[in-house]
Amino acid sequence: MKKLLFLPFLLLLAGCWDTTQPERMYYLFSLGIDFKDDEYIMYAQIIDFTNIAKSDQPNPEASQAEVGVARGRNFNEVFFNLYKILDERLFLGQLEYIVFSDEALKQEKGKAVVNAFIRYKELRYTTWTYVTDAPLEEILLTTPINNKAITLSKIADPTNSLTQSSFIQPINFRELLIDTDEPSHSAIIPFIELSDSWSTDKGPDSKYSIKSVALITYKDGYMGQLKGDDVKGLQWMNEKTTRGQVTIKIDGFSEPYITNIIESVKPTIRPIINEDSIHFELEVKCVVKAIESENQEKMDQVKDKIEEAIKKEIEATYKAALEMGVDVFRLSEVVYRKHNKAWKKFQADGTVPLNENSIRSIDVEVVKMNGERIISNEK
Repeated sequence: MKKLLFLPFLLLLAGCWDTTQPERMYYLFSLGIDFKDDEYIMYAQIIDFTNIAKSDQPNPEASQAEVGVARGRNFNEVFFNLYKILDERLFLGQLEYIVFSDEALKQEKGKAVVNAFIRYKELRYTTWTYVTDAPLEEILLTTPINNKAITLSKIADPTNSLTQSSFIQPINFRELLIDTDEPSHSAIIPFIELSDSWSTDKGPDSKYSIKSVALITYKDGYMGQLKGDDVKGLQWMNEKTTRGQVTIKIDGFSEPYITNIIESVKPTIRPIINEDSIHFELEVKCVVKAIESENQEKMDQVKDKIEEAIKKEIEATYKAALEMGVDVFRLSEVVYRKHNKAWKKFQADGTVPLNENSIRSIDVEVVKMNGERIISNEK
């Protein structure tokens, strides 16, 4: 009789009442954020893990993702409007990247989204961040080459392709918060384009392309896009660059244009403090994997041309960003950290005023070529 009395209590302990079955949830993989007509527009990409699990080649007959659209007067309202069009509970902890429209950033809505974003405990600070002027729905529905899993795309997993080319560095949400939290900082965000460089037997096949960056400052917000040749100098002033390339023209070789691989970069910024001004000396040391040659004179010529080309790219990037009102190499931050008294004296609204002559010199040195061959005496 006593055993029968305890039976109902045992039944209550038989399950976990506060858990959600994995198959009864949708998994948010990416978001597109736009702002038009005084409304936030959110494009939510939900992927089907059952189609891509344990394989990097999903079933071509099945859709890898669906994109839903919700609108609202603020970011939180948008999320609740999204919940209304879902059949199951939405899990946010799988979010890999956010793409802002350039229009949303122009209207200074990025900070509002960031502030709302960090209140969701499921969301991670490792989420990648991008900007685009292409249709957000089209961006989120684009699949990788050869219909690879959408989880392996260039924007979902940007670190993989960096091993071959670290031309533009990705930025995650944690880094974005840091870069926009101080007056002397500026954020450099990869700018996504849709490229028609690829085709299938059915015709052109649009894929992701990242060849430019969006610039955001603490004080003025979205400043615009740095693109074309103007963006090339960023890689030489970024110590995270592990593999880049520079093409030079040189006489005496079978091919007039030579592309050299830059395998590592070590930039240094030295502020020069004077009584009434601050100037900067930039130094870049790099290792180059160049062509094979037994001709020492020609190799020295290649070295000089590489150093000259890198210097010109740094100058072009600095001047282009300066015209936009952006301290793209964060020179002010170096003064703030290393010469705080001078920074307090010269700063205006948190940044040191800059002009075309603020950089007094740019010294580029190729310290090693062809792996073992030391060019300079420095070890």
